[in-house]
Amino acid sequence: MPRDLYIGRGLSASTITAIAGATRTLCDIGDREDFDIIRFLEVEVGKILPDFYLFIESDAEMNGSKAFVTEDSNGIVVAESVYNDACGGLYYARKILAHEFGHVLLHHKRGHETKHFSVNGYRKQIQGTEVYHSAEWQADTFAIVLLISPSQVSNKTKPSDLSIRYKMSLKQAEFILKRLNNIRLGGRDYNRSVAEAVLKELLAKRSSQQAMANQLSLFA
Repeated sequence: MPRDLYIGRGLSASTITAIAGATRTLCDIGDREDFDIIRFLEVEVGKILPDFYLFIESDAEMNGSKAFVTEDSNGIVVAESVYNDACGGLYYARKILAHEFGHVLLHHKRGHETKHFSVNGYRKQIQGTEVYHSAEWQADTFAIVLLISPSQVSNKTKPSDLSIRYKMSLKQAEFILKRLNNIRLGGRDYNRSVAEAVLKELLAKRSSQQAMANQLSLFA
């Protein structure tokens, strides 16, 4: 588990869900569709982040790491075994890639102030900080709702349903279903201005002002 960073501006689960939903829409992927993270990162993501790239590295060269964001913040390096498992549809591997992409989209090159919990100078400032300010929590939440839209689950959904459909362990399915239901039933307490700011940055590279205005209706 990576050491956590804390972001100066928190993002609620609903705000992150809105951003993930807009990301799906911009790449023409509906909420009810299964999310192909490999195709997304290798093909579709170019529609919103033209400079993005995915680099596959041998496990031996990764020194135990599964995946990480590149120094230029434009790409993701992933271990070959994780990439292969993601191609095979295994949820754990797909989530690793979606998590790292969450960091690219939400944190890198966005000028957010970060404070590391392990740094003694910041321990007092960070103590008691809400989870919404955790970079790892934000990226993890983004990964969950990008891969499985909350609209795909209901009160009748069972962990075994997710386990079979998304190739995840039953224990992981229980955790994911609980998170999705909490988001689904938690209301729309999202910060529209923050969600719009992320979308504007994406659209600036590929859209006219009129197209941007139209796309902002995603957050209406």
